[in-house]
Amino acid sequence: MADETKEMERKEIVKETQMILDREAMLAKEVLQIERVDLGKGAFVFVRQMTGRERDRFEQSLMIEVKGTRGEVIYERSLEDFRAKLAVNTVCDESGKNILRPDDYPRLSQNMSAARLERIVNAAQELNKISEQDKENLVKNLGDGPADASTSDSVKD
Repeated sequence: MADETKEMERKEIVKETQMILDREAMLAKEVLQIERVDLGKGAFVFVRQMTGRERDRFEQSLMIEVKGTRGEVIYERSLEDFRAKLAVNTVCDESGKNILRPDDYPRLSQNMSAARLERIVNAAQELNKISEQDKENLVKNLGDGPADASTSDSVKD
């Protein structure tokens, strides 16, 4: 009997603290969470949550168009510059305004150390609920990729 009373009290507390969102509440601009990320050597940046649209665009930026065996256009996932693309979409000023442009990702990827970029990416993944499973699914969808894939920027002979 005491257990039933406790359960009823718990349900009442839950009712008091939960609120169903109506249309206006669903469409209202949400305040996105911002986190300060220490990059070492006295430097830091702010990283924020993405909106649903930004997350969709980020994921779309990981798709590449390729020709299928019959000449048809197909889309495949490409993790090239994944970290820089995520950083470009989430690094912001302290008010939440992005400080990088979408076309900044190649320079960021080439010029920032992997260690610093990883700190940004770890915070961005946590804030945006990008799980290890999400990353594994991206890799799984890649397939074998080109036989001559190289991560080097050097010119071939």
